[in-house]
Amino acid sequence: MNAVAANTGTKAEEKPLTADAEVIRAWTSGWVLSRGASTPVEVPGGFEIEVGKQGHLRRYVLPAADPVVIRDLMERITEPDIWIKVTAHEDEVVPLLAPAWTLMEPGFMMTTTLHSVEVTLPAGYLVNATTEEAVTVVQVLTADGQPAARGRVAVAGESAIFDQIVTEEDHRRRGLGSVVMNTLGNSAVAQGAHNAVLAASDQGRELYLSLGWTVHSILTSAVILPPVDAAG
Repeated sequence: MNAVAANTGTKAEEKPLTADAEVIRAWTSGWVLSRGASTPVEVPGGFEIEVGKQGHLRRYVLPAADPVVIRDLMERITEPDIWIKVTAHEDEVVPLLAPAWTLMEPGFMMTTTLHSVEVTLPAGYLVNATTEEAVTVVQVLTADGQPAARGRVAVAGESAIFDQIVTEEDHRRRGLGSVVMNTLGNSAVAQGAHNAVLAASDQGRELYLSLGWTVHSILTSAVILPPVDAAG
């Protein structure tokens, strides 16, 4: 079986399973390439990533809601801007969170098998794609050079990790998201990738389902938010 393999069938869509550890390994490996973060470090129960950005200093990515692992993190972590990402339903995660942690909007780990496809660009737009080492960045621009949509893909071995897929509000429902995804996919295939994984929001999930992606698991996120500045 390939390193990234999607759960299939109606039951997986109705009740996503805990993600396969190799899916998480692929996602973390590509995510750090896309974001310029430190190499993931294997820790008990998952991976630790030093991100080093305001609002996101570090993250822990866990393929299961292991009570021992999560409670250990709850005891050790007290500083703000530390995230945990768990491929499990929030009902499994919330009871394990300490009071300081805030549950964020749920997401979905999604996977697909890649193949080259034809890209059809709507009139009035142009595509700019650049590849540096293992990361390809695609931008869809208007005729006068204004940004309309964008996205990134990082290739790690035979897996491609799609990231930061955005369509500007004034340009939605014109097929630009599909243009970005298909252009990124073609680039990943050209670099030797056969499988793909991404973390989707609830809104983004619909686009990816329409392109043949499959929900692999729920993705539950929590963070310690910084204190609100009373003077602000």
